[in-house]
Amino acid sequence: MNKHLQHHPHFGNTLADHFMEHHRNPLSFHAPIVHVKATIKLVEEDDSDSKGGKHQHILINNIQVIDIKGAPKSLVTEEAFCAIRYGDTLGLTKRIPDFKEGEEIELQGEYVDKTHAKVGIGNPGDPVIHFTHRPVGFVNYNGKHYE
Repeated sequence: MNKHLQHHPHFGNTLADHFMEHHRNPLSFHAPIVHVKATIKLVEEDDSDSKGGKHQHILINNIQVIDIKGAPKSLVTEEAFCAIRYGDTLGLTKRIPDFKEGEEIELQGEYVDKTHAKVGIGNPGDPVIHFTHRPVGFVNYNGKHYE
């Protein structure tokens, strides 16, 4: 990993190397934005946070970086944890149906590198792709686009 990258003073994750408009959003970790294609390695149970948000949890692997803004491609590793928020005005309108292990998925969101990803429900410590909804990200799965 590049040692010249700066880290968020509170969250510790790698900061994007330039300001992006979505950084004004309170959900932003000011992280780089990554657009990837990958394989769903593991589908985990959904969870809810204390603010009423629900999240679908998946682990992805065989990550192919299509684009990255705010950091070099070398920041992205082979595997990542994704928490896809849904069911409220902050995330996707509804849950994405029928995630299946071994299927291809394309998504975009903020990338929190492994050294600073929070170990928690469903995540053993892999890097995290979060904010996979408007105004930053999206998910393409089974021929459907979700944002």
